[in-house]
Amino acid sequence: MTAKQALALASRKASKVSSLTLKESAILHGLPATAGIGSSGALKLIMDERLRLKPSVAAQLTMHINAAGKALALQEILTSRALYLQAPGIAPASPGKPWVKVSLASLPNGMNLRRLFSQTQGNGPFSQLGSPQSLAKLLGAAKNVRVVRNLVVNGVSTTEYSGVISFRNILALMPAADRKAFGTLPSGFRFGGPFRVWIDGQHFMRRIELRFSFKKVSIAVRVDVTSVNQPVTIVPPPASQVSAAG
Repeated sequence: MTAKQALALASRKASKVSSLTLKESAILHGLPATAGIGSSGALKLIMDERLRLKPSVAAQLTMHINAAGKALALQEILTSRALYLQAPGIAPASPGKPWVKVSLASLPNGMNLRRLFSQTQGNGPFSQLGSPQSLAKLLGAAKNVRVVRNLVVNGVSTTEYSGVISFRNILALMPAADRKAFGTLPSGFRFGGPFRVWIDGQHFMRRIELRFSFKKVSIAVRVDVTSVNQPVTIVPPPASQVSAAG
């Protein structure tokens, strides 16, 4: 099949994902001071994620953020009943109980698990690229795609493809607070950035890399999908380490 057909098939296969694990990194340079990054304008994000989409949503995330010379570590566990958060210096926790529990029953009416998970992913720029749906949207917007080579990625045989994705498509996947850091794009803006994606023989994405420059901001993102549709067990922290949030 052609490169465009291969990407279209991989995009459709994203809807067949019931569970996955991934590693993600994002490095940003040149962000304005108004973004809260500091004078250096540099931010680095590294995330490990275990996600179960079906039959019910559950997730476990570990996120490390380095900005303005400061390091921040976050951990999140989402089950069918509650969201557990460990974020020293951000989420207040009781002495000896590092985890904070938010009961889903206490959330406003209309809040469902998928919306909640989408919000929990908004803790850092590009973290929403961790969802199969977001990756599929990117592939669907790709232009000038071509086959590059065959390559083994994390022990899996894949075919590498390259192309260009519009910067507008990237911004559309970012949380609103992160989009503000880039300001308003001028009318008729057409800038695109290079991307590479590695797709296995079952048409699942195994790696995606993106690079962009916009004004003084440069961005490099890499997502490694380390397993697809394999059993994922999400276990909440021991009750002895958990305090309830207001």
